[in-house]
Amino acid sequence: MSMRKRLLAALMAGAMALSMAACSTDSGNSSAESGNTDESGSGDGAYKIALIQQHQTNAFQIAVSEAAEAKAEELGIDLTILSADQDAATQISQIEQCVSEGFDAILFEPVDPDGLVDAAKNAADAGVIMINVISACTDWQNNGISAVSYGDNVTAGEVEMQNVADLLNGEGNIAILTGPSGDSGGLQRMEGYENILAKYPNIKQVVSPADCQWDTAQAQATVESWLSAYDLDAIVCQNDGMAVGAGNAAGADSGIIITGVDGTPDGFEAIKDGRITGTVSQNGGAMAENALVAAVTLLDGGTLETAEIITDSTWIDSSNLADYK
Repeated sequence: MSMRKRLLAALMAGAMALSMAACSTDSGNSSAESGNTDESGSGDGAYKIALIQQHQTNAFQIAVSEAAEAKAEELGIDLTILSADQDAATQISQIEQCVSEGFDAILFEPVDPDGLVDAAKNAADAGVIMINVISACTDWQNNGISAVSYGDNVTAGEVEMQNVADLLNGEGNIAILTGPSGDSGGLQRMEGYENILAKYPNIKQVVSPADCQWDTAQAQATVESWLSAYDLDAIVCQNDGMAVGAGNAAGADSGIIITGVDGTPDGFEAIKDGRITGTVSQNGGAMAENALVAAVTLLDGGTLETAEIITDSTWIDSSNLADYK
């Protein structure tokens, strides 16, 4: 994101915070950041669309927002990007505020798949097109969500763990770093891991999975402590940020297989310099782009070929990295 857009986002954040403090019954919801990325669209008939992210704290989420900005400019959309800062109450308030401000569509990654259901349905009942991106609300089809644009997290977990199993030749000691407990994407990736591990009884988890909140620094600290206590052959991480942290702890060319999910620039750089082994790309940027196209299609009165838009899960390592950078 350019410095100009980041400055604009900061200014908009202040405006949104003041607006929420005045209009919302929950004064704690004024901490979200927002940015209008298509200044020329406002007031000229362009569709007014919001993208509400869970957070904006890692390379994957930044790639999502940057792809959304570029696609919005291409489509002539007046796009506002908000961060819920991993707080469901904030996200609910943001949705309510967007409805009150007359947004045509809201794209959002639910912080709480159960807790956001009512807010989504209420917005849809008010005539707003609601689309989930990256992950979905519980029973989204029956709760006002017109479409979802995401990756298949079970498949991503299976692809990642299968590649680890192959690299281990079916045996070895592993440890797993997870996202926040209860996060639907993390739970689905874990399901994928377990599907593969069931086939390999000689691959052992020697320590309980550690919740590192998708965070690089937490992952690095956790792995530093693990390396002094366990003989690990592989560290399987549920996102690239944590894989980079694990790689930082282990060092380049450590001999430990370290993997992630997301296919972020940070992950690619760590593959290049030998800190991590590989990643599963789900192309978060494409998720945002596809969601915007779906929103415009529906706002134009069209229909979607499918309401469930799924990106591919692609294994990337040093052998094919050049094709994706």
